[in-house]
Amino acid sequence: MRVELVKSSMSGVVQFIVSTILVFITIPLFVQRLGADAYGVYSLIAVVGSLNTFANLGLSASLVRFLAAQGKTAESDLDIIITFCILICLLLPLTVCGIVFKRFILTELLNVPASLFHDAGWLYIAILCSTVMLLLGGVFTAILDSQQKIYLTNVYQMIYNIVNSCLLLLVLLLGWPLKMIAFPIVISTTIWFCIVVLSGSLEWGTLSFAGIRRNGLKAAKKQLAYGIQIYLSGLVLFLYEPLTKILIAHYIGVIEVGIFEIGLRARNQIYGFMTKLLYPLYPMISKLIDKNTIRNIVHDVEQKTFFISLPIAGIVILVAKPLVSLFFHANVHLISVTVICIVSGYLVGSITVTPLFQYLTAKGHATLTIFIQGINVVVNALVFIVLYRPLGYYAVIAANMCAIFASFSYLLYLQYKIFNSLIFDSVKQVFIVLITLCITILLGTLINTVLDKALLQLVFSPFVAVLTSLIVYRRFSLITSKDIEKYFGKENKSAKYLIQLLCKQHA
Repeated sequence: MRVELVKSSMSGVVQFIVSTILVFITIPLFVQRLGADAYGVYSLIAVVGSLNTFANLGLSASLVRFLAAQGKTAESDLDIIITFCILICLLLPLTVCGIVFKRFILTELLNVPASLFHDAGWLYIAILCSTVMLLLGGVFTAILDSQQKIYLTNVYQMIYNIVNSCLLLLVLLLGWPLKMIAFPIVISTTIWFCIVVLSGSLEWGTLSFAGIRRNGLKAAKKQLAYGIQIYLSGLVLFLYEPLTKILIAHYIGVIEVGIFEIGLRARNQIYGFMTKLLYPLYPMISKLIDKNTIRNIVHDVEQKTFFISLPIAGIVILVAKPLVSLFFHANVHLISVTVICIVSGYLVGSITVTPLFQYLTAKGHATLTIFIQGINVVVNALVFIVLYRPLGYYAVIAANMCAIFASFSYLLYLQYKIFNSLIFDSVKQVFIVLITLCITILLGTLINTVLDKALLQLVFSPFVAVLTSLIVYRRFSLITSKDIEKYFGKENKSAKYLIQLLCKQHA
């Protein structure tokens, strides 16, 4: 089963590489051609995409859970049909309200400058329409995910990213105004929607409407009863990043919203890559019944994720400034600090406990995820409000880091309470990974000091980080041959190469 987890996750690697390249090309060109103010407004309007938090009601995640557990049955057919109908009933009035109150939302809530209001209006309508397609398409991605065809949804997401970024580049290179970015948004989403609908329909087969009058209400109650718990968690999460952007716009400035958005974009590339690797756990855990088996999977995956995340955090710390300096000519220091803190914080304090979060969602503990997201929101808002006057923009970073630490601590407490386990097996493991990070940063900083060229720093710093991790992990046998065979299988070349690379060979 864990071999299948790795197989399903590999497509996320390709998507991550493609998405990262596209982000590093489009964002600097956007700022260069349209200005920092325009990018800040674009980031604010993107908040409208969080409409899915209000309209989804957690139905996609709930649908994955039930379809994975039930399989292709008549009950599952009803779940799919009812979920789609509920979403349509929710989306139509919400979209109409969004259009009617467009001026209030843009000017009063998002504080969009009057000079950019017209262009912002186009983007706003485009994102509203795209959100409708994304939410309805989520029903079909749920079908694919429940059948362990996650690699397909990754490929389709990559197609969406490529089309969107290429069209965006075309708009920027042609020198068109901000409002024209509405077209790449709508076109790329429409293409993605058509693909996932076709693929999901072919994978599942013909849906049966038999029994919909008799059992339709029951199916709706089942989906809503659990989906509403996931929804509330997402609703609280809405108050996290979008609220932060709104607070920055009101109390600091629109340009700083763009800087924060750049940090989020960098985080989303790494975070998205890691979560795609781990997402196959969700339908897998949904199927499992034995608590001890789930406990072992959660504990082991978290541990291995930590071993991977810490070296990546070291690389981020070392390459952020030289990488940013290649693409941006203003606010280099501020952008670099933002990227380092946000990305590293999420790698260590959020990604590593994702398996437990998935367990809570899949096994009837979704109400706890509401409290976890509440911790994020409250800590983030309080720290920002207390510190924004003395620290200015740096209060945003401090608030973000404190919120991550608070939710991470609570999740560790829950893991110990539920499974009587933590991430590591011993203090020795903690010591090894921390020493590895310290050595990586020290050696990388020394290299960055000696090599004053950004391109050279980008080549040698990651190499040092990876080499240091390999040497230390191998020296202290942090990863064993059994660990590798567990995830990659015994009889294949990949497992053999990894064992030779990561495991100390005994005579």
